[in-house]
Amino acid sequence: MGRIPMKKCLTILLSLFVLGSTLSMAQNVNLNVSQQNLRTVLESLAAQAEYTLAFSKEVVDLSENVTIRVVDTDLAQVLNQLLAPRKIGYELRDNKIYIFDQSTAEIAEVNQQVQQEVHLSGRVIDDEGEPIPGANIAIPGTTIGTVTDFNGHYSLSVPRGGTLRFSYIGFVDREFTIVNQTVLDVQLQEDAAMLDELVVVGYGVQRKSVVTAAISRVTAEELNVTRPSRVEDALKGKVSGVQITQSSGQPGSDSKVRIRGIGTVNNSNPLYIVDGMEVGGGINYLNPVDIESVEILKDAASAAIYGARAANGVILVTTKKGTLGKATVNYDVSYGWQNPWKKREILDAREYMVIMNEVQINDGNLPRYTNEQMTSAGRGTDWQDETFYY
Repeated sequence: MGRIPMKKCLTILLSLFVLGSTLSMAQNVNLNVSQQNLRTVLESLAAQAEYTLAFSKEVVDLSENVTIRVVDTDLAQVLNQLLAPRKIGYELRDNKIYIFDQSTAEIAEVNQQVQQEVHLSGRVIDDEGEPIPGANIAIPGTTIGTVTDFNGHYSLSVPRGGTLRFSYIGFVDREFTIVNQTVLDVQLQEDAAMLDELVVVGYGVQRKSVVTAAISRVTAEELNVTRPSRVEDALKGKVSGVQITQSSGQPGSDSKVRIRGIGTVNNSNPLYIVDGMEVGGGINYLNPVDIESVEILKDAASAAIYGARAANGVILVTTKKGTLGKATVNYDVSYGWQNPWKKREILDAREYMVIMNEVQINDGNLPRYTNEQMTSAGRGTDWQDETFYY
């Protein structure tokens, strides 16, 4: 028997290695099903080949019943037999069987579309239709993002298929998957639970948990419990460290507001800020029904924002805003009355003349009224009855 040349021996070994590698990569499966759900059949194939099935039920429909019988057949051949007639594509990669819709494009085109960028623009508004400046727009986990301008507009480029998150403090986050959109307007809803944990400080808001200053907040619901006619009266007994007293019982009289006592010698009134603007002379012109909330800054920390004007504390008032849509007219009325607790005993006209004559005589003067005048005067007018409708 002759010797085999070294070069020929290497060729034979290489061929056997390639054949062995090919055989080891081939996945043969067995199936014998009749009128069984396609998804169940694919899961059985994946289990036999030690693969994981990956698909989206919103993209492909695997609910059809199929019948197939194969013995020791290549996995790819079985997948072609099951999926090709139904226009469903697949790809074997990373020990997974990816199932996708092949009716519109091949998998290479799909991958290319996923990598493309979409130039997106739009506007972010609140639930009342007002723009939200400074809202955050970003793809979570990446550096892709932007913020809205003063009018709520934004513009950025995002990968097709990426998830874009819209967020702003005090509002519920919203997420959108970008496919083919070029314009996306988003409306954010207020997060009631979060707003309860926020307070106004100067020109912005902060969480209560991080505020170290003494701040109290009164909401519109608390203000309108007793239906007061004045804002100051509505705050009585609702804020600690704030004394509100009425100087007289005259209707419409002003109330004195003192935050933690008298802080200065002359004027001890607090600084009033209504919707970001300083207001002089108090807030008695405001209707309590039109107020959204009242924040009271009670300590020296408010001076860091408003300066010496805040020496006696600051009262921040936020009024209610209108909404877009059909006009709505609300009518609200209140009334009150006062009665004297006692009617005084007074003189009538004749008795008054008698007393006045006695005063004149006691002073050494002649009487002021004659007997004829006193007789004709009668009882006169009872002005208590005329004033209080007795």
